[in-house]
Amino acid sequence: MHSLALILAVLQQLVTQIQPAAASLAAPALAPHDISYLILSQPSSFHAERAQALRRSIVDQQSTLIRLGDQRANAQTDGGNVHLSHEIFADHEGSWAITPILKHIRASILKARHAGTRWLIICEENSHVNVSLLTHHLGKEDYRQELFFGYPLYDREATIIHHFAFFKNPSGFLYPYLRAGIALTVPLVDNLIQLLSSAGSTLTEFFIDAAHEFALLAWHSGKGNRLTPVSYLCARPGEGCAIHATPVTGLETCICHSPVDTTAPSTEQILFAVKTCEKFHSERVPVLQKTWAKYVRHLRLYSDTSDSRIPTIATTIPNTSIGHCAKTLEILHLINEEILENPLLADVRWIMLVDDDTILSPSALARYLSCFNPDQDVYMGERYGYHLLAWDGSEATDDGQGYNYVTGGGGIVISVKILAALLSSCECPSASSPDDMIIAACLYRLGVRPIHSPLFHQARPSDYPPETLDAGSISFHKHWQIDPYQVYNRWFRQHDEMWYRDRKSTPRSSQEPFVDDRPTPTEDTTLLQPKHISNDNDSTREEHGRLPRGITTKVAASQHSVHNKPDQKPKSAGVTTPMTNDYRRYQSEHISKHFCENNELQSNSNMLLLSKHRQSSASSSRFQEPNIIKHTEF
Repeated sequence: MHSLALILAVLQQLVTQIQPAAASLAAPALAPHDISYLILSQPSSFHAERAQALRRSIVDQQSTLIRLGDQRANAQTDGGNVHLSHEIFADHEGSWAITPILKHIRASILKARHAGTRWLIICEENSHVNVSLLTHHLGKEDYRQELFFGYPLYDREATIIHHFAFFKNPSGFLYPYLRAGIALTVPLVDNLIQLLSSAGSTLTEFFIDAAHEFALLAWHSGKGNRLTPVSYLCARPGEGCAIHATPVTGLETCICHSPVDTTAPSTEQILFAVKTCEKFHSERVPVLQKTWAKYVRHLRLYSDTSDSRIPTIATTIPNTSIGHCAKTLEILHLINEEILENPLLADVRWIMLVDDDTILSPSALARYLSCFNPDQDVYMGERYGYHLLAWDGSEATDDGQGYNYVTGGGGIVISVKILAALLSSCECPSASSPDDMIIAACLYRLGVRPIHSPLFHQARPSDYPPETLDAGSISFHKHWQIDPYQVYNRWFRQHDEMWYRDRKSTPRSSQEPFVDDRPTPTEDTTLLQPKHISNDNDSTREEHGRLPRGITTKVAASQHSVHNKPDQKPKSAGVTTPMTNDYRRYQSEHISKHFCENNELQSNSNMLLLSKHRQSSASSSRFQEPNIIKHTEF
């Protein structure tokens, strides 16, 4: 018995000695301030207020945890570890895209006052964060490893918005749902920065889906880190969710800024401008007439020919295969002149520029616009980025020379307030220049940046993971391989019917002809000439600020802040915008006739990607990885 007791005592002593050693090998416990947060935010007041509310929630939760006796927490409760991207990275156009600012994240956030940061959380304004659960779950992980956690999304089919990546097996590649949050360790961020420093010519020119492009960088052609799904980062609220996505709803709480109707937003404040052409007068126009256009008061269809049956408004610009810049600017000129002259448009505060195959909800758009002030310069839709990440010959740099633009297919919203200034300082380098990108470049020059909303969609519903589609969506784009009536009925019909029933309005019958509320032209009314196409560079115009990469511009002498008065017509003086080789290559790409002759506002990067995808089947051996089309091919 004595010897047995001696053996037990020795074993107990050994266990006592081993336990501290084992504990030292495990990841130390996690305190709230060991986590840094980057909330992807925007400077517009509506979006900034939501991001600020999330920051306050995180800071308050951290303070509560400290008061409840977190042994490792100190007095740092002022939220110095919670950052809004539009504040900390205000000078970086690519702050929303994550990849272009990784180096700045490392320098500004992970080496800031909380130098001991172990985890970086990136989320969105519509994320919900439970700090206690997050510290609990991440405290069980080893922050010293390269870890990449998130809620997994995957493509149901190869999609143009992801450059047809993994077209042989699109569901095999996982990428995170940013609204559900992503968790990154500092070693992973350091590794990704190193990858970018040696990326060279493989850098992408376009940013479309920040989460997918970030996952591609981490994946590193199969040699890097794949997304690890974790149960506590969730697409929907649920038990045990440390972060979950919330839908983009609650717009009824917005303060209505309308000077016309201070009780509710109205579609009568929106002029819907549709780009079409004769080819689609009988194919696409009937679809919009029988769906969303029934709920529209001010509708204009601009075409290459006049058709009194619809009716359409003929422009003076012939069709081009791509870009349609000249036609789009002429449409905006025509709209501006009519707003000045037509008293029936006196209440119009917004312009919604769409394609003839855009499927949308006027009521959803009106609700969303009620959150914005039409007396401010507003430009919104689905945001894409161009040249946000550059290569200077030795390393990847975010030099601020790229820019963001609203891609046209999902709809471009412009406040009437900015229209005159835009038209007086914008010209097309050529009729076929990319219209959505040129509009963005001109507005960039005026200091106006796009407001992004996930409610606008450049592609079809099937091109997006279902978790990311909100019930309050505003638009989708394309009739290709879908039934547009089914899409409208599924996503928009009920909302539009309820909207108009609540307002005791009667939608227009599909057989009822459209009311032409334009004034009858007089004998001295002349067609607007295409003055916005530059023919020379002789005029001297004042320079303002700087332009995005790839655009050089001479701007009209009038300051942006001095808008034309309502009784004045816009000046025809404009900018000349010679294009770089990148843009000339852009314009000269061959695009399939399926996309060439439809006269629609394309996302120009999408058109090029689709063209390259169709060519790839015959030349897949060109690519280093045959299952993914490289961004640099475009």
